[in-house]
Amino acid sequence: MNKYICAFAALAGFLVCHAAQAASLPARQPGLWQSSTVVTMPDGTKARGGVPVVTVSCVDALDDQKFFLINGSACSSLAVSGNGGAYRIDGTCDHAGKKVTVHETLDYADPQTVALAGTVDAGTGPIKLSAEIKFLGACPTGMQPGDEGSIDVNGNFDKTDNINDFDNQ
Repeated sequence: MNKYICAFAALAGFLVCHAAQAASLPARQPGLWQSSTVVTMPDGTKARGGVPVVTVSCVDALDDQKFFLINGSACSSLAVSGNGGAYRIDGTCDHAGKKVTVHETLDYADPQTVALAGTVDAGTGPIKLSAEIKFLGACPTGMQPGDEGSIDVNGNFDKTDNINDFDNQ
């Protein structure tokens, strides 16, 4: 992965964080969720040539909103607004000693489909992201709620993180 994808992945880990919240996000269907994200760099080029970064997460009722509203993160301000299926999240976070601004919209088409569009800016220009987040079914055997990673070509889960790990709090 190039350095921009790695930076995006690090920012996405706390893209939206717990702070003063005026709205509550809708609950998603418990189970395995896949996110296909296209990242556009500040110069307008698409990271990975526009090939989406595909990740999976095991979601349950206790961990669902942590993926969008991570508790105890480095965000000093956050505003969540919206209702029905349309939400907006705006905030300021710290990442590697730099202030990062976050602007994100979430469109809940239904409990099994969410579209995400957002920008993050650490002072070097906005990085734009667009993600399609879809429910796939039950989490594979051995995958725990909060687990994040990818599914390899053989259908095996390759864990990279868990939303409940100490480093994510």
